Amino acid sequence: MKTSSYSRVPGITVSKPASDGLSWMATLRRWSGIAADQFAGWQERAKQRRQLGELDDRLLADIGVSRIDACQESAKPFWQT
Repeated sequence: MKTSSYSRVPGITVSKPASDGLSWMATLRRWSGIAADQFAGWQERAKQRRQLGELDDRLLADIGVSRIDACQESAKPFWQT
C-alpha cells in the first residue's frame, strides 16, 4: 500500500494511505458539521425555553399553553427534548 506523510507539528509524522487522502478530512468535516448543528440546536432550544418561561398568562393563553406546562417545559435542560 502506498502511503504519504502529513504533519503540521515538527517531529510528528502521521502516515495515511495516499489513495485515501481526503476521506479522513471529509469525515472530520462531516463530524464537525454535525457537532456544530447539534450545538446550534441546543442553543436555540435553550433560548426558546427561556422565552417561553418569560411569557405572561395572556400570551400563554393566546398560544394555548397553560402556565404549568410552560414552567415544566422551561425547566427542562437544553439537551432534553
